Parts: sequence; structure tokens; C-alpha cells
Amino acid sequence: MSAASSSCQGSHDVFLNFRGKDTRNGFTAHLYEALCNKKIRTFMDADKIVKGEEISASLVTAMDKSMFCIVVLSKNYASSTWCLDELVQILKCKNAKKRTVLPIFYNVNPSDVREQKGSFAKAFAKLEEKFKEEMERVKMWKQALTEVANVSGWDARDRHEPTLIKEIVQYISDGLINKSSKDVEAMQGQAKERISVLNIPTSPSIVERGEFPLRSKMKINRVKEIDAKAMEVYSHLEISEPDVTISPTIWGKKRKREIK
Repeated sequence: MSAASSSCQGSHDVFLNFRGKDTRNGFTAHLYEALCNKKIRTFMDADKIVKGEEISASLVTAMDKSMFCIVVLSKNYASSTWCLDELVQILKCKNAKKRTVLPIFYNVNPSDVREQKGSFAKAFAKLEEKFKEEMERVKMWKQALTEVANVSGWDARDRHEPTLIKEIVQYISDGLINKSSKDVEAMQGQAKERISVLNIPTSPSIVERGEFPLRSKMKINRVKEIDAKAMEVYSHLEISEPDVTISPTIWGKKRKREIK
């Protein structure tokens, strides 16, 4: 059974990983609301997870597709095997897909997370007893906590919560804007490359008026069909086949000559 979830509409920009017992109705709820108010598409599981339930394919997809994964590390975080399994998966996405992981140390010392001390040591004492037949899994959880604690993030201790949330949201917003700019530049580059390969005229006066030779018009129409996004430079043009009165057979031969 897949976990129920709450999210801003559409695919996700941000995936929230947190211990519900500690922050669901407080810090994480406020952060989620602030992100959505900024029109940042955010995934947050809505209900308590059934014990023994494995991470669903939809959750893995949400992590994989999110540009940012925020990990809210709180006092009871390590007592949840669900949180730990999610964290392992998040770090796999970070390393394989170059996703950005942002830890928030919510009223915990980063060194306690890194070295599994304090409440994290107590949690792992219980986990090692419970999973004594699966010590490799326990080892993997510890390594994940050490890795995420070494990532630059926010220490929420002694921070004014609304100010901290505003800072986090702004950081993510800036990151998304920067990524969008790079995506647009990449698409423009792809369009220029296609235009160059096809030898389509790019003179400003020709593009503005849409005065292309028949061969170029046909090439443009074909490329627009194949890759509409990359050809946005021509999206404002309505280029159609010429109105001819010759027979279909002659037009077919004519067309073959034009596209050579």
C-alpha cells in the first residue's frame, strides 16, 4: 500500500524528509506552507506510515524527481526506520542524479547526528538489538546520517523560526530560478544547433517576416514536429504548405526535389 501524501500540484521541486512525531504539526508544517505559498512544488507525506511498510515506488519517484531534498533532523529522527530508509534513498539520488540535499538540524547538535551521540546513540542501541540479524542495514543507516551531517545546511538551534524558514525558502527559490535559466539556455542552444545543421536561414528580417524558401519552411515544420520545445524560436510562425494547383503526383515529385 502506498503512503498517502500531500503536495503542491504537479511534479515536485522539493521533497521533505522528517520525523512526524517531532515536527509534523510544527516546523515542517510551517516550512511546507511557506514553500507552497512561494509556488514551490513540495512533497510531504500526509499520514502516519504503517509499521513494516516499505517505501513505495511513488515515494522513490518523488525523491528522484525533486531538485531539492530537505532532511529535518530532530531528536527522535533515528528512532524511525522509515526516516532512515528514506534518507538512504535520498542520498542515492544525491550521488547518482546530482540532487541537492539540505539538512536542517532542528534542535539537535550536528555532531550528535554525525557521530550518533545523544538521542541518536540511544535510538541506535535499540535498533541494533531489534535488527541484530540485519547489521548491514544498521551500518547503512549510520553511514547515511554521517554523510548528511557533513552536508552544509542550517542549524536551527537558537534561530528565530519564521526568519529561518524565510531563509530556506529564498535559498530554494533562487536555486530553482538559476536552474530554469540554465534550462532555457540549453534549449536555446539545442535550437540553434538544429537550425545550423539544417541550414535554415536565421537573418532577423527573414525570421521576423517568416519569408523562408520552401525547402526551409518544410524543414522547420518537420523539426517543430520532432522537437517543439527546442524550436521555440519559430513558435510564433504559422508556416503551411504552399497553395498549389498542380496534380498530387507532380507535387510529390516537386516535394522530393525540394527536401534533398
